[in-house]
Amino acid sequence: MSIANSNCECNYCHNKLTAWDYRYHGKHYCRKCYEILFPLNICSICKKNRRIYYKLKIPICKSCQQKDVPCIRCGKIEYSNGKITEFGPVCKSCAKYFVEKKQCTECNEYNINICNRNLLDGTVKLLCQKCYSKTLPICSQCSYRKKAYCYSLDKKPICKICATYVTRECVICGYSFAAGKGTICPECNYKNSLTKKTNFIANALSKHMQNLFYTFSIWLTDRRGLLFASTHIQQYQAYFIELDNLCEKINRIPSYEEVVKKLSVARTRTNLSVTLFLDEIKIIIVDKEVQEKYANIDMIHRYLESFEKGTYNYKTIKRYYDKLYKKFEKNKTTLRSIRLALTPAVRFLEYCKNFNQIQPNITMLRGYLWHYPGQKASITGFINFLKIDFKLDISVKNIGKIVFKSPNTSKEQLKQRLISVLRFNEKLKNNNKNLLKISIGYLHGIDIPDNVFITSKDIKINANKDYYIRICGYSFYLPKEITEKLRDETPLLQ
Repeated sequence: MSIANSNCECNYCHNKLTAWDYRYHGKHYCRKCYEILFPLNICSICKKNRRIYYKLKIPICKSCQQKDVPCIRCGKIEYSNGKITEFGPVCKSCAKYFVEKKQCTECNEYNINICNRNLLDGTVKLLCQKCYSKTLPICSQCSYRKKAYCYSLDKKPICKICATYVTRECVICGYSFAAGKGTICPECNYKNSLTKKTNFIANALSKHMQNLFYTFSIWLTDRRGLLFASTHIQQYQAYFIELDNLCEKINRIPSYEEVVKKLSVARTRTNLSVTLFLDEIKIIIVDKEVQEKYANIDMIHRYLESFEKGTYNYKTIKRYYDKLYKKFEKNKTTLRSIRLALTPAVRFLEYCKNFNQIQPNITMLRGYLWHYPGQKASITGFINFLKIDFKLDISVKNIGKIVFKSPNTSKEQLKQRLISVLRFNEKLKNNNKNLLKISIGYLHGIDIPDNVFITSKDIKINANKDYYIRICGYSFYLPKEITEKLRDETPLLQ
């Protein structure tokens, strides 16, 4: 008889099942309905007095219905009693695939391993295995989360296995370790895991990369340790497959230039361990000149893709790039210089998107250079390009030295406004974008111009975990209560 609490409804009376759950052909029955629908009767096969479903014309008990009938999933004839579903019997191994998913009351996820768990505080909750494990203490011997069987002299929990057997010898190497960890010591466990993962990934590679991956597994173990290698080896699978596909295409190991041309320098840097490994064994040797060349090319392409095609900003940056590239073709500049010229140009156009006007103007430029005064020299070339090619009335020469001004509002008024926001959670106009202006004005006595935009990216945290904001090349302290409100706003200030 299969009786367990499933926390669902009876399929006959539809009452909530709490302490009794009889399952038959995929349906659930409470105890009262079970006694009514399954009266005692003589089974026609085993001749025993059993509770048999009343609608059966030939009385056959639940056990005999399953006898000599193959599992509907795996087809086995001889198997331990699992369950009888609405589609037929299944073995004990396959029964888990026919369990209805329930919702964990802690993480709210649906799974098949969710059931009522008796917690240490005496309560019962419907939890998955992961959430249930979090409620258990950590054994001081094996470091696993298990029920405490006893406590050490210093009141640390010890699980039942560690308390009973204390230590075990590893079945592979004979090393003695805490009994609660199992039958294999941690090091042998990591070795087995690494071997299985390495073999699985290597079998997916061609002859070009298969042996290299085995060698890389050994190299990674020597370089980072067995624990790191066994838990991180699978992270390099995708990159090895990309290299393998490139090998298959050219039928040989590619050169470094061929790799970065196809996969980008950023991809090789993301997988730096593989890049270092291949360079050390002289398979794909890193060429610094090629690396710098394609790193600049990658960055330039990202800059050109910063704006949606067809927009004013896209046409502007594309035209500026074309002008710079013509100089490159005449050997009057370098790719690095093009990349350095595009960097402030893209940042300035991104800044201009905060205004309601399409074309940049002197007001936007003043606000940008007030916030980033160090960009004045680097952005001059792009501003001159806008002035000449787009006939814009804009120039860096018209912008003088940045001077801090005091707020027009008195400090007492700023204080009251700041208290109102923090104490009563008062909502300012434009989604709190003036909160920073009030804070900087009150705390530091500086008025931030209306054409300056500041985002949450400008909020930093130092080694002492104090928040500050970088404005005009200076750092200004901000209390935590203010930064929590500001970090949700982008942009924060106009």
